[in-house]
Parts: sequence; structure tokens; C-alpha cells
Amino acid sequence: MALESKFKISDELFSDVPLQLRGLLKPESKRLMTLPPVDRDKDSILKLISQMEYMEFFQKFSYDTQIKLAENMRFVVCEANEFLLRQGKVPGAMYLIISGVVSLRYRIHTTANFGNMGRWPEKILREGEFFGEIDLLQNRPSSVDAYSVGYTELLEIKAEDFVLVRESFEEKDKRLKLHLRKTESLAKFNWSEEELKVLELFSELRSYLEETEIYNGNDITKSKWSYFVIFGECKLAREVGYFVPESGPRRLKSAKDGAYSGQKIFKKVVEFETGKQGFFFGVGEDFRDNRVLATPALECLLIPRLVLVFKNRELMTKMASDLANSLPSDQVVLDHLLNYEQATKEVEELLKDILALKPTRLINSQISEEKPRFVKYV
Repeated sequence: MALESKFKISDELFSDVPLQLRGLLKPESKRLMTLPPVDRDKDSILKLISQMEYMEFFQKFSYDTQIKLAENMRFVVCEANEFLLRQGKVPGAMYLIISGVVSLRYRIHTTANFGNMGRWPEKILREGEFFGEIDLLQNRPSSVDAYSVGYTELLEIKAEDFVLVRESFEEKDKRLKLHLRKTESLAKFNWSEEELKVLELFSELRSYLEETEIYNGNDITKSKWSYFVIFGECKLAREVGYFVPESGPRRLKSAKDGAYSGQKIFKKVVEFETGKQGFFFGVGEDFRDNRVLATPALECLLIPRLVLVFKNRELMTKMASDLANSLPSDQVVLDHLLNYEQATKEVEELLKDILALKPTRLINSQISEEKPRFVKYV
């Protein structure tokens, strides 16, 4: 249960003012969840569920579970710097953020000067995110402090109602614990068991169902996490500038090698390497123009990069240096592109020859006017 708030929930909270209209639920639904469960009428509960359907957190639960949650969840508000969880104390609930910001903070005793406190970088949670479920799942005291950064609205699922959602968290929690302890490059940081428990709250297992850019060396907004590939593959890619010399071999040359004035510079994103299980990136390396593209079914373990810096800056610096030094030059990437495009053309010509010689009875007894379609591969 949230600590007693100075911010009293009253009818004024649900007045038609902009502050109360933000977030994921309508004012009447927020009002409903301040009432005791016995006073919540069926029609209002059904309206609440219709809003819950648009919230990702509730989409994995059955309709019956949503009904029970709507009957028992509590709407709570916090002012700035109010604590919802305290490190070392048994949590009474888990929380879903409706609006506002919550910070997770792990405090540590410094052994050099007993009584002084140090702490990890904070983890910031925003609208739609949740916390507190892992400590409830493992029936242990809270590993962190959780407090509201400003005015914050939350849904509270009490410990006695957690059984309704427990099953949906169990499998992912087991896998997260396993990978945090078995990922070789991460294990080199020599985490204590206490720190591993905190990492369970700070880290994420993230799956990608389609091809998308997940990291860009020139985009600081994508440098929050360090990534460790645990399943599937990702592609390393780079946008390179090149030109074709006017004389000599028809070989692509990197624009960085110096094109003659007046020569046209071309740019292309080239996929040049595949990262598999055990590969990591986003550890502070000089990635320059390099990108990482997810392939379908890729799964990564994500750790806040600042936590790694705090734990062992020297080790992380070495990991970043080794990764940056392993990246090929622009000319090597262009050679890869040239070889790939040549191989692709040869495969296309071979397929065209096969299709041209294929008996018409094997292609539905019709002569297709469409040109063959080819799928790019690396």
C-alpha cells in the first residue's frame, strides 16, 4: 500500500481541469476506484474495462481477470517526493502509472565509511509502466525506493489481489533471472546477489517481432541502454558515402578517401555484419555512423548503461574500445556491398534462366507476364 499521502483525494480531484484530464483513464473511472469494492456498480466497472482495453498492461489478461481487477484496484495520487516503496520493507502492492513520473532508487552502504550512503543511477518510469511486481512475485522486501517525481496518478494492485496477475509475470521473471546470471559478458562485472536482485528491477528482456532500427551511434536518445543479444540475430549497418573513380578499375571508393571536386557522392545504408548470441553493443563505444537493425525474433537483455558505468567503468571502457576497434573501415564495408550486389545479380540471372526454361504446366499452365520478385538477403 502507498504511504499515507498529504494529497487528499476529494471531489475536487475529478473536476474538469486540464491536470486531471491527462493520463490513461477518464475522471469518472478514477473516482470509481476510490470507492470501496462493495460500492462499485456494475455499469461503471464495465465502462472502466472498456478503457482498460487500450492499456497494454491489461491486454494480456482474460476478461474475467479484468473484471476482478476493476472491482478491487485502487486509484491513488502522490505529490512530489512521496514514497510508494521503501527499500528493505515488505511491499504491500504493485503499481501501474496512469500519469506522472516515478523514480526507482537503489541505496548502498559504502564500506569505506560506514554509515554513509551511495546509490546507483535512478531508473525513471512513466505513463503505462509498472513496478513492484518482482518483489511481490518472489515474496521479498523491496530492493529499491520508489517515489513520485511530481504529481503522479497510479493504480494500486494490493498484495492479496496479486494472485490475479501473478501467472503472467512468472515465466518472464525466471528467464530474466537466468540471463542476468548466465550472460558471459555481463557476468564479468562480478555482481553481488543483492545487486542482481536490483538488476531484476532495472533491466528488461525485449523481443522484436519485425525489422527495425534499435540503435544508432548518432542518436543520443537510443544510448540509454546497453544491449546483450540472448536469442536471434541483429544486423550491423552503416550509411557510407562513396564515388566511382573516373579512370582505373570500376571499384567503389569511400568518399572519405577523397573524391575529386565535381564528382558525385552517393550514400547508401549497407548491412555488413551479423550479431548473434553473445554479441553486445551500446556500452559507450564510438559507433559513429553505425546502426543496429533488429531481425524478427531477436531478443535482447537491456541494462541501463549508467549502471554499468557505476559498477565498473574500466571494464566497460575496455568493452567499448574492443567493440569500436572491431568495426571495419568504410572501404571494407563498400567491398562487402560490391561483392553482395554481384552475387545477388548472379542469383537473379540464374533464377530467370530457370523460370524461362520451366514447362508451363508447372506454373499453372499459364505464362506469367510478371517479372520475378527477389528477396534481399545478407
